[in-house]
Amino acid sequence: MLLGIVIHGLMSFMPIPIPGLPQDINQNPEVFGYVFNFIHGFRMQLFFLISGFFTAMLWRKQGLRKLFKHRAKRILVPLIIAMPILWIFGIVIVGMDADFPFAQAEAKFKESMNNPLALLAMGIWAPVTGHLWFLYYLLWLIFGFAVVIKLVERFQIKPVSSRMIRSPWLWLGPLTLLPQLFNGLIGMIMGLPIIGPDTFGGVIPWPPQLIYYAVFFGFGAICYGRDEFDLAIGRRWQASFILSIPALLLAIHWIELRNAAFKAGWNGNQSEIIWYHFLTNLCQLFFAWLMIFGFIGFFRRFFSKGNKKVRYLSDASYWIYIAHMPLILALQFWVSKWPYPGFLKFLFIFTLTVGILLLIYEYAIRYTWIGTMLNGKRTRESAST
Repeated sequence: MLLGIVIHGLMSFMPIPIPGLPQDINQNPEVFGYVFNFIHGFRMQLFFLISGFFTAMLWRKQGLRKLFKHRAKRILVPLIIAMPILWIFGIVIVGMDADFPFAQAEAKFKESMNNPLALLAMGIWAPVTGHLWFLYYLLWLIFGFAVVIKLVERFQIKPVSSRMIRSPWLWLGPLTLLPQLFNGLIGMIMGLPIIGPDTFGGVIPWPPQLIYYAVFFGFGAICYGRDEFDLAIGRRWQASFILSIPALLLAIHWIELRNAAFKAGWNGNQSEIIWYHFLTNLCQLFFAWLMIFGFIGFFRRFFSKGNKKVRYLSDASYWIYIAHMPLILALQFWVSKWPYPGFLKFLFIFTLTVGILLLIYEYAIRYTWIGTMLNGKRTRESAST
């Protein structure tokens, strides 16, 4: 969650041609772009894998009915409450600080009302869920999980073999690559050298994006309760981290070549564009899974025991991520014209955002009904304790 605040804080320091986004005078896409790609290349994939793991755990322990009740309380209700509030804050901040073409956007919307394909595209791309799109997609995946469970029980399908968990590369690679090839096209059209899947926040899930994350969610789900997962996955985490570096660099290299070929024109460059698109997505695939396996082993090695501070930060990160975007935007607009290095301004934005929201979490969220909704009931420890 906190890594998401990092990449959102970096966006004003990169030339992203999206109306309404703050553009800092001291942009440094060469440096910040690598940091952005490093995080964006594995963050949400790891999140969905962990979500699948704990979804399977809840189902095993409590059944589907209580699983739905739990996920509705922790995911659906916060999403419904947060979306309109975030939209109001976002419109106010962007309207005050940016020359956003509201009239042009309204005209485009009215024009699309008479075009079914345009309406479909708007339903996929329009950022209705904003930066909380992943919660919306997670709800779809949980529903799909329940359907699969019912089919497994109905037809008495056997669990996946131990070999599939011990040697996941043989099938995870091709299964991940297929939907990934249909992602990243928006970045190519916009000329952005950003790796990772597309991010659409519309009310209609983008099928390649949903299927792509379903692979990670599904793998996490089948790993719950399997000894092979504890014994094999993440065992060589140091090697995974080391091998992820050339995978990342090659992915960025080939995505830049792909974008350059596309900018030169589709006619006459089709073969190069397709070839570079395949190569960058292949490397992105390896980077994502290597980082995931690396972090599984890393956290198993150093964070396998309970830690109150880590637990507290884990609880707080959900609230911080939900609430951070309006504050990030306001701070980015505020410092965008300051004549200071971009790195210092980014640290200022990140530190102030996390600091303010942590204080709010401690004194206004954690021990209230909001904290109970997000993380379960927490009681304040006495001074003696």
